[in-house]
Amino acid sequence: MSDLRKRVCIIGAGPSGLACLRYLTESPECFTVQAYEQGAESAGCWVYTDETGRDKNGFRIHSTIYDSLKVNLPKEIMAYLDFPFDEKLPSFFSHKEVLRYLNRYADNFQLKQHIQFKTRVVKVKAKHVGDGLWGTKWIVEVQPSNDLSATTEKREFDAVIVCNGHFVEPNIPEYEGFNEFKGLKIHGRDYRHAEKFKDKTILTVGSSFSGWEITLDVAPVAKYIYLSHWKEHKATKFPQNVELVTGVNKFTANGVILTDGRELTVDAVILNTGYKHSFPFLGPDCGIEMTKDNTVRPLYKHTIAIRNPSLLFMCIFDWVLPFICMSLQARFIKAILEETLKLPPEEEMIQAEEAELQRVLDRGWPKRYLHRLDEFQFEYFDDLTNQMQLKRLPPWVFKLAFYHLNYLFKDLEAAKMVNYEVIEPDGFKTTFD
Repeated sequence: MSDLRKRVCIIGAGPSGLACLRYLTESPECFTVQAYEQGAESAGCWVYTDETGRDKNGFRIHSTIYDSLKVNLPKEIMAYLDFPFDEKLPSFFSHKEVLRYLNRYADNFQLKQHIQFKTRVVKVKAKHVGDGLWGTKWIVEVQPSNDLSATTEKREFDAVIVCNGHFVEPNIPEYEGFNEFKGLKIHGRDYRHAEKFKDKTILTVGSSFSGWEITLDVAPVAKYIYLSHWKEHKATKFPQNVELVTGVNKFTANGVILTDGRELTVDAVILNTGYKHSFPFLGPDCGIEMTKDNTVRPLYKHTIAIRNPSLLFMCIFDWVLPFICMSLQARFIKAILEETLKLPPEEEMIQAEEAELQRVLDRGWPKRYLHRLDEFQFEYFDDLTNQMQLKRLPPWVFKLAFYHLNYLFKDLEAAKMVNYEVIEPDGFKTTFD
């Protein structure tokens, strides 16, 4: 008797891959699931290492966290929906606790048996066999990530879920003169310890959360820091040795010229300029384009490849409550693949994506913000729960998120000293360390 279950490939066993595994493996009568993880353990970028740059095989070190990093979301809105953090923990804690949490999640749902570690996906090739959801089969070619001379292996799947994370490929703006700058220069993904910047005058570029946090981390040992941003700075409370300045016009051998014409002499530059989506294993036959604006298109609900709907993407967003989003997206993907939730016609999905883009443009945002949810995330969460006929997230989630975000803008360091206590269904209270 033939096996009628759908074969699902998950690329990556970080937080989004684990969420997909958790829900798909609930239905062994419907799916056989295989995840491929390039590293030696699950948890993705939360696996800390002092190593930076590339490994001995030329792959980027996947970890993007620094040694002293403390989470900037409280545990109450950081956890997966069905699996809270340890209640004994404060609301904010070290990255080490996140790694423990993700390992506990994987162990609790017995997920690691479905993961093939130290295995990289070399190529995903589409094999078109018909129309509709199951109109494409997928040939996935894999290889041991620690032996590039090894023979690759090919397996066929009915669906592929891309969970390789989007904190891998750094976005390095093409600044005039950047290569001529003689000082130390790194992207924030390679920042690990403040000590190497001791007594230096530093330019940190980028005024979003990573830029703020790295600036605050290095400030106690730095001589002086210029925090540069091309727009108005949202966060304004920093130590006395941090000065907020305008954007970068060009670099010189010993410093930078800003967009307001001011010239600064600096010893080091830390670029907190974000990341580029990178799916090197996807060929053009997969029907997905990574645009010059760093968007992934065409996608329905930022998740489903419209031209090949059995190719799916997890949490490619910026400015989102990630683990909550992953919990809902994983269930949405499961509902699509189970066919308990029917996809609209292709033309309707294309129109929905165009409407999403138009809303971004109407807000005065550039096209590259297509996957930035910000306050739209709660509308997105409501949309997914409504489609799946799930209970809406409780009101306290929305209220706590807005309260915390405003607090971060006002005083990032103080915001991480708060402890929250949820009062169901729609409230919370705060205490301070």
